[in-house]
Amino acid sequence: MLGRVPTVPNEPGSRRITIMDESSATSTLFLEAHSIFGFTSNEGCTVGDNIKTIPALLQLGIQSPTPVDWNGTSFRQWVGIEGENTKRNYISILALGWSYILSVRLLEMQGQGGAEIAYTQSIATGYKREAGDKIAGITVDIGDVDKDAARWWAAILAPGQGWKAIVSRIDDVVYLSPWSVCVEDEQRFDIAWGGTSSPSQDSVVSTPPSSKDAFELLSRFCLLHDLGSQCFVALATTLTFPTLNHYGIVATLPFPSDMRGRDEDNPVKLTAPDLVRMSEGLPYYMALSCNHNVIVSSLCGVFWEPRIPCNLVSPWLHPVMNEVPIMEEVINFEGRYHEILAIMCAIRRPKLSVLWLGAVTSGLAPRILKFVKGGTPPLDPNAFAWTGCPQSFMDLAGSGPYFQTETSGEKIQRADAWRLLFLPTVVEDDLHYENYPFAPWEPVGKTSVENCVARIRIHRFCSRHHQTYQHWAWHLGDGSTLVDRGLETVEAQHSFQEVTPGIETPASVILPVVELSLVQEASRTASWEIFQWVTANGEGIPADELIYKDE
Repeated sequence: MLGRVPTVPNEPGSRRITIMDESSATSTLFLEAHSIFGFTSNEGCTVGDNIKTIPALLQLGIQSPTPVDWNGTSFRQWVGIEGENTKRNYISILALGWSYILSVRLLEMQGQGGAEIAYTQSIATGYKREAGDKIAGITVDIGDVDKDAARWWAAILAPGQGWKAIVSRIDDVVYLSPWSVCVEDEQRFDIAWGGTSSPSQDSVVSTPPSSKDAFELLSRFCLLHDLGSQCFVALATTLTFPTLNHYGIVATLPFPSDMRGRDEDNPVKLTAPDLVRMSEGLPYYMALSCNHNVIVSSLCGVFWEPRIPCNLVSPWLHPVMNEVPIMEEVINFEGRYHEILAIMCAIRRPKLSVLWLGAVTSGLAPRILKFVKGGTPPLDPNAFAWTGCPQSFMDLAGSGPYFQTETSGEKIQRADAWRLLFLPTVVEDDLHYENYPFAPWEPVGKTSVENCVARIRIHRFCSRHHQTYQHWAWHLGDGSTLVDRGLETVEAQHSFQEVTPGIETPASVILPVVELSLVQEASRTASWEIFQWVTANGEGIPADELIYKDE
């Protein structure tokens, strides 16, 4: 999942900005940053002497925690991997634990005046794990732990907010960690443990653990119950919480299942080295999670296909959006469609497989589908470099010469013309192409050299210019920047064979026979937006190109 993603800076002096959401009358605290893109040069072409700066904001603090309920219908029964224990599903419990760990880690790295982590008065009921105990309600066995560990689990599984992670206080406004949650569901938890007393709020005075200590507690729980891949999917689920908060969406998690105590003879599928690697990567996962634009762009980008032009978006999306949901094997099982969708997306983009599983588990998938169905899903230029997965025709340089001589004259594919428009200017003009086009799908057709502006014609004899992500830069309070070249040092590469594998459809799978809808809204919107990018940036409409007038 991680490409050249930066790490959250261990620098409390990072520059911050608050932005007010008029609709909710709340503000969000952001870290300011920017990314730098470079371009390869040709002999006699100086475009490589220039760079492009893309400004960015990363979510640092929120005023209201993300609501959580147990109404999730997907992955109620965990499918697991080969040889893994699938008797119980603790993904939601682990996700709540991860939200605490990421929140405290953020405080340790970015906490300023007024930052604190504290327990609240809300706790899950705790009981001794002894033979003959009569437990009322849903019970989670947390193992043989001390009072401090039991107190932590009582906070993690508490109704409402069992803990609060305050990142900053600005002008009497309290900003919580972007992974803060509030469980709003009537279903409650008890905890069973091997201690000598219940961790009641009156009898136990406990300091909340550090992120490192909390990670150890969560790791022991995973090893205790042999949760294997659930630990990784739970982390991915938690990574979507800031995005859910940004869009005002409730996290609908699947209710934990089969909580009947541990199986003592289960083989351990999750090892200590696996957990160590997860711990070391947390600052990178946190940066990815705090950039909701990259999260959404990456999830939507799974549906993008480089060979599909803007006018064929609707038929391309039709099977997965309209036919798969009404298959008999899908329509009769609540939540099955999104489960299948997660697996399909994992096949198309293996690097993003865990993130898609997390998006389905958290309830973010319906919003992603809404964006994709519209034909113009949100795009972020940094997403390709951060994840290693291209998400727009603009992420690819193309191949061959830009211009081809035909019987009707010299022509260039519009997709290549659009790519050249985004390059830094070699000759100054009044055009403004600072951002990507408004849709990921390439424009259809070709245009003549006579209809190209100077910033395109100047590259007439150039070989391909490749766009390269150079680095990320955090803005500091003193006006300087902190350069971060990302987790990987090699520029993200792309192979269509890797991201779009050829999958033979089994003969036993029969799609329903349905009348093909003539609705072409996604194609129409995508085509309008991709051509609007040119007209809106000042190029105008070529008089002899009727495609601009096509409705």
